[in-house]
Amino acid sequence: MSGGTRIARLIGWAGFTAAGALHAVWASGSTWPAKNAKRLRAAVAGSAKAAPSPEATWAVSGAAFTAGAVVAGGLGEGRAAVGLRRLIGLGLLARAAAGGEAALALLGLPAAGKRFRELDRRFYRPLFGVLGLAVLIGAKKK
Repeated sequence: MSGGTRIARLIGWAGFTAAGALHAVWASGSTWPAKNAKRLRAAVAGSAKAAPSPEATWAVSGAAFTAGAVVAGGLGEGRAAVGLRRLIGLGLLARAAAGGEAALALLGLPAAGKRFRELDRRFYRPLFGVLGLAVLIGAKKK
């Protein structure tokens, strides 16, 4: 496997693992790094009115950890594994291109507030784009 593929897989794994850990922290009841639950919801779920359940947040955490294993190569190098990595990468790039407001609408959550739109523009969309690109680069066979 080339050095570029290894680095790309490491970036994808790190991004998904960090997201999984962060969602596990939130599912456990922490509002870190926000001062309170209302601010966390406004920054992460789009609106102070949106309140994902702990179960839903645990599900996101588990999905992120699983995706981390997949993009790192945990399913091997077969056709299905490569295809799944490509699908994950394309999904991340679609989220980056469409933005958080489209993602919220797709999930049936309330419209995004000002804080979420600003964070999405400055941080979330670029992060999804970088991770999506890394996952696509790392998707190929060894």
